[in-house]
Amino acid sequence: MLPCSGRTSYLRISFPGPGTLPSPMTSRKLIAVLAGLLALVATGCGSSGSTSTSMVPAGLTISAPGLQGGLPPWPPEYAHLAERLRQLGLPPGGKETFHTHALLHIYVNGLLAPLAANIGLYPAKGVESSLHTHDHTGIIHMESPYPFRYTLGDFFAVWGVRFGPAQLGGLSGAGGSGLHFYINGQPLSNPAARVLRNRDNIAIGYGADGSFPHTPSTAVLSEVEGKGGRVLACGTATKGHPATSCLAAPAAKK
Repeated sequence: MLPCSGRTSYLRISFPGPGTLPSPMTSRKLIAVLAGLLALVATGCGSSGSTSTSMVPAGLTISAPGLQGGLPPWPPEYAHLAERLRQLGLPPGGKETFHTHALLHIYVNGLLAPLAANIGLYPAKGVESSLHTHDHTGIIHMESPYPFRYTLGDFFAVWGVRFGPAQLGGLSGAGGSGLHFYINGQPLSNPAARVLRNRDNIAIGYGADGSFPHTPSTAVLSEVEGKGGRVLACGTATKGHPATSCLAAPAAKK
């Protein structure tokens, strides 16, 4: 009796009667038949109802305390943020000299799922990541006192969301009707290990590959850059004003 996809199959094999020894040729044939039948059963079980979404491609899946599953939108996970930041070893926040941006869009069945605001910024506990967001636009800020190779996996770890080549929160599966990853319009095979570069345009879609744009508009990136491409943000020094922490409260209007 062999179980397969919830169904029960029966395999009947006849052997020689008691006191009868099979010939070597017969034994070899029986072994070959059994091997073929077992391979056929295994193939049938593996292919029953399977699609490309059941295959897990090679690649990095992040591991850290407090990672969220479930469906989007995902709030920033703060309870374990400090612990995750220690584990990641990111540069400290609030003292940046190098400031770059990437843009991330996430789509579920063709609908945009906004990123959370203040990912990596937890004013109540004074925790500030140099990798963070300020709003729901999808702009990822990378603000560090020295050059650092932030990865997309680092960002999801800071956010506190499960992430890998076949997982995003509680969404799972790769290809087909599962997850698809694109960066600057090109397929991304190992998303968590991808080093983020300035103005990278990342699109993650769950559902049919044609249900979401692979190169969303990057116009919003221009809104956070001044003339000549100089970055404007809370932690950037301006003429006559030193850089301040993104956790600092804004000055009261007079």
